[in-house]
Amino acid sequence: MFKLNFFSFFLFVSIFLLSCKKDQKIEVQSPTPAKQPSVTFKFNAMVDNLPLVVNTKWYKNANGDSFTVTKFNYYISNLKFKRNDGTIFSEPNSYHIIKHVERVTSFTVLNLPEGSYDQIEFLIGVDSVRNISGSQTGDLSPDSLMFWDWSTGYIFFKLEGQYKNTTTPIADFYAMHIGGFAAPDNFIKKCTFNLTNKLIAEKNKQSKVFYNTSINEIFTNPNIIDFNTYHSVGGGRKSRDLSDNYQDMFTIDHIEN
Repeated sequence: MFKLNFFSFFLFVSIFLLSCKKDQKIEVQSPTPAKQPSVTFKFNAMVDNLPLVVNTKWYKNANGDSFTVTKFNYYISNLKFKRNDGTIFSEPNSYHIIKHVERVTSFTVLNLPEGSYDQIEFLIGVDSVRNISGSQTGDLSPDSLMFWDWSTGYIFFKLEGQYKNTTTPIADFYAMHIGGFAAPDNFIKKCTFNLTNKLIAEKNKQSKVFYNTSINEIFTNPNIIDFNTYHSVGGGRKSRDLSDNYQDMFTIDHIEN
C-alpha cells in the first residue's frame, strides 16, 4: 500500500512539472538597436601655443600690452557637415555656448548621418531669428549671462580681464562684449574648415573634433588691438575690428574617429 501511494505521488509530481515546462515561454532577447553616430567638439583656449592659464597669468599681445583673462565666452551655432558627395547635414536647434574659465568647453552633436565628411561649418554668434525670438532655454537662456536685452539680443563673444602698458602702468579692467545681427552692425561670423583628415560617422561610434582657440589671433590679424583704445568694446567700429580678428581664431588640432 505504501509503495502504491509513493508511486502515485511521484507520478503526480512528474506530470505537474512536465505541464509547467510546457507552459513556460522561451524569451528571445531582441538585439540592441545600433546607436546613431555622434561627434563631440572640444575647444582648447591657447596663448602663445600653450593652454590658457586663467585669472593670474599675464600675457603680452602684439601691441605690447600685458593682459590677463578672467572671462572668455562665445557662441557656436548653426553647425553644418558636408559629405564627400556634397550632401549637407545641418544640426537642428544648433546653439552652443563655450565658457573657458568655467571649463564649459565641449558639446556633442547627436544623430549625425553615417558617412565621410570633408567640411565643417559653423557661426560665431546667434542668428537673427533667435535674437528676436523672446525668452529661450538651454544655452540661449538669459541665465547664461550672454544676453543684453530683447532689442539688442545676444552677446556673441565676451572677453574680460585686466591690462597694463606704458601709459596705463597700474592694472585696469577691460571688457570686450560683441553682439549685433543687423546691418551695419552685423557681427555674426562664419567659419569653414576643410578637413584633410575626414570625419567618419559610423553607428555605435562617437567621433571627436579638437579645436584650438587662439587668443593671440584676437589681438593680431588683420587688426592690431591696442588696449588703450579697445579696453571697452560694446559695438561699432571696435566690435567690427575684433570680430574680423576672432573669425580666424579657430584651428583644428586633430580628429578622432
